Amino acid sequence: MRTTYTTVRSVLPRWTPIIPLTLAVAFAAVEVAAGPFVLTLNVTSVDAAGRQLVGPFGETPRVVLRAFNVTRECRDFVCAFNETLSFVNSTSILVNVSIYWLGVLVYEKSLSVENGTRTNLVAKINASTIRLVLTNDGGRALERCTARVVGLKPKTPALTVASGQAVSLPFGDYNASSAECRVEWASDPLAVPVLDPLFRVSNGTPSVSLRLGVAGAYKVELRRADGSPLVGARVRIVYVGARNFTVFDGTANLGYVTLSDLPYGRYLIAVSWQGETLLNSIVEVNGLQKGVNLTTNLLPAVTLAVLDADSHPIAGARLRIARVGGGSAAFDAVSDLRGQVVLSNVVPGGYVVSASWRNYTFSVPVQVSGSAVEVKLPLRKVKVRVVTEPACAGSCSLPPGLSAELAYGGDVLASASLARASAELVLEPSELVYVAAPLKLRVFWNGSEIFERDLSAEASVLSFALPFYNISLRVVDASGRPLPNASLKVADELGAKAARTDLQGVAEVGFVYGRKVRVEAFWMGVPVAKEVVAVAPEPVEVKASVYTVKVEVANALGQPVAGALLTATVNGSGYSFELRAQTRDDGAAELRLPVPPGAQVTLEVRKGRVRLVRQLLTEEVNRGATRVALDLLIDLGPLQLRAGEFAALVAAAVAAALAVALALKVWGGRMAARGVFEEYGGRAGVEEESEEETSWKGFLERFREVFSSEKVEEGGEEEEGEGFFDEF
Repeated sequence: MRTTYTTVRSVLPRWTPIIPLTLAVAFAAVEVAAGPFVLTLNVTSVDAAGRQLVGPFGETPRVVLRAFNVTRECRDFVCAFNETLSFVNSTSILVNVSIYWLGVLVYEKSLSVENGTRTNLVAKINASTIRLVLTNDGGRALERCTARVVGLKPKTPALTVASGQAVSLPFGDYNASSAECRVEWASDPLAVPVLDPLFRVSNGTPSVSLRLGVAGAYKVELRRADGSPLVGARVRIVYVGARNFTVFDGTANLGYVTLSDLPYGRYLIAVSWQGETLLNSIVEVNGLQKGVNLTTNLLPAVTLAVLDADSHPIAGARLRIARVGGGSAAFDAVSDLRGQVVLSNVVPGGYVVSASWRNYTFSVPVQVSGSAVEVKLPLRKVKVRVVTEPACAGSCSLPPGLSAELAYGGDVLASASLARASAELVLEPSELVYVAAPLKLRVFWNGSEIFERDLSAEASVLSFALPFYNISLRVVDASGRPLPNASLKVADELGAKAARTDLQGVAEVGFVYGRKVRVEAFWMGVPVAKEVVAVAPEPVEVKASVYTVKVEVANALGQPVAGALLTATVNGSGYSFELRAQTRDDGAAELRLPVPPGAQVTLEVRKGRVRLVRQLLTEEVNRGATRVALDLLIDLGPLQLRAGEFAALVAAAVAAALAVALALKVWGGRMAARGVFEEYGGRAGVEEESEEETSWKGFLERFREVFSSEKVEEGGEEEEGEGFFDEF
């Protein structure tokens, strides 16, 4: 049996670079022997000082044996490896042993093992067994505390180690990330900070001391207002950081309380005196101070200033003053002329001051913390203003005859009325009013109620706007020109008012009630506009269905007809309107017509005995212009001829001329015909029969040249259908 002691420190630094090469050579140069190889190796793991390893939660080392292609693993402080390698025929082989502690490689060694020989290896790993001591900030060891330790280099899993517990840790740097301590006054462990969290473990480290955020001693001193100790006060200290555990609840017989091993954190200190709470204070225990000095205020005298809701003094107020939650007996007091009440030997804290108004009793909480305290009662002097809308900008007013009253239940607190137009109506009760009292404001005009509002005295001045307006209406026709002398009917929420536009088409209407009014406009008795308009400070335009139509009258030749009489008739449901005009020298005349939607407009044009009647189309009215063509060809003043009549006269004249020509031909004889023929272009030397025919044609052609509107060009042909005589 052979026992080998070695450490990684002695082996690894010198031989680590050549171990792989050695193994390779050894495995390559194995002596061949008869039979299989029997490997027997016992490995005992100890710390660097040769002591037994101490692992938290049953932690054991992990030992790994490697020989050729065989790997065996064991988890224990003492591992026995018994292997038969049938494929190896050798007297000795080289094996490798690796040991892991807390997941860290802490030992590695290669050694030669003889065939059939038992080898014992005591491995001193790179770890030290230390004792972890947790202390308060004064250095005194704590019990019932644990710390959570994490390896930084090398990396190790987090370990929870109790104060005073021994544990084997690999060499390296560690961090105590957190800690917990159990105290008598808490059912659960309390988290405390670690003041010195970093530490190092090396060969020979016996122990590690970590300071926790626990105050060794903490003193709470209590004093009165003059600085003397407050002996006999009741003190309750609560740890705010964890479920409001009560640390201390008792009497400070000497004027102070001393606490030991107090975890850092926030604490609520409540101090009471004879059942009255004097102080509630939160302090931070962090090791910077060894205690806290708390001063309370027992006041010898307190002056109460009794004020209304607007901070004005109230004289003669009857009050009842009581301590919140009992304690001192309640007492009555009356404020003096300055509105003050003086109290003696007052314990600071909450009080309730009660008073009444009519059938309302109200209470005001007061916190007494000094020698002077203000008590604001929910009473105030109230002024109610009924005004016009702000949008009026001073251009509106309330109408005369307007009245209002402010009532509480069946009692009228104030009333007022207007004898003439005014910008506001003010109601002001003579007594103070309870701010939450249900008041009612009623406004009347000409004896009829027009406005009612429930209110309370939430402010000293309450304003309510009534929508009375002065509205300016500008009525224009369809083209945007002013429409004078139009009758208006303006209807608001209270009724209807009448008005008439001036020469600029403007009508002023006063005391209109409501933000919108309905306007109806009539012109020449015809309803020309009906719309709802919004009240505005500037004139409101109302567009009426009044159109100016220019009528141009022309004769059959397209020439203007002057002096023609125009008659336009507008008919609709419930109305009829007629307008006459006469055309100027240019044959035109303007008609300003009221044409509401759905109306029919009939236009009659007359010139002497020539007359035309037709409907004016909607597009003509909207366009504002139309053209009328009369069947008039000749206007001789008292006599007018239509085109057909003139054509008949011309035809009669032509017929007469033809008759004369025929008579000349028959009765005049040949010479007479020849003379006529020569006169109108006949030629000599033509035979008798042809001369007679030619002379007749020449006569007609000459007659056409004189009377026809078109002449035949020389060498050209006549156009068919041209000229009066061709048509005839």
